[in-house]
Amino acid sequence: MSLRLRAAALVAVALLVAAPSAALAHETREVAGYKVVVGWIGEPALEGQKNGVDFRVTKDDKPVEGLEKTVKVEVLHKASGTKKTFALRTIFRDPGHYTADIIPTAPGQYEMRFFGNIEKAEMNETFISGPGRYGDIEPTTELAFPVPAPQVREVAGSAKQALDAAQDAEDAASTARTIAIAGGVLGVLGLVAGGGALVAARRKS
Repeated sequence: MSLRLRAAALVAVALLVAAPSAALAHETREVAGYKVVVGWIGEPALEGQKNGVDFRVTKDDKPVEGLEKTVKVEVLHKASGTKKTFALRTIFRDPGHYTADIIPTAPGQYEMRFFGNIEKAEMNETFISGPGRYGDIEPTTELAFPVPAPQVREVAGSAKQALDAAQDAEDAASTARTIAIAGGVLGVLGLVAGGGALVAARRKS
């Protein structure tokens, strides 16, 4: 075998070895005799991009089916404390493999809590993203090219600021109208009082 062919073979082997480790950024755990693998469907998981919970369950290397009816997942964004419960769905032609579609709109660490029943076994397990497990949600600011794209959270923040500014302006305008009306009323009362005083003065004379 030539040196060039040997080099190509080594590169191919290296790619085959590296690919699974890059794709399988998941946490594996045994729960009541079942093998449970959890992570994101898409890795690396990016802010604002469609993704999903990745949930696989096997027992004795055989897929466990029907869990979309008995198990749900609660997803928590650690920094904000915001959480939501999702129903699982099956993945076509892949028994024992389930997902819940999600678009993570904030970067950082996440928790996935799976609760319910795996067949007759009760399940209430929390999986936290991080090194050696599955990935945190990564911001896409540095990846956007050629024009940086604003993230959903940034757009929402700008919209809130605009609404707050509009509300402040409306409040200021309302206050100004109230002051103007009050001034007008006081002015009328002043005219009435002045007119009354003039009438009284004429009667005395």
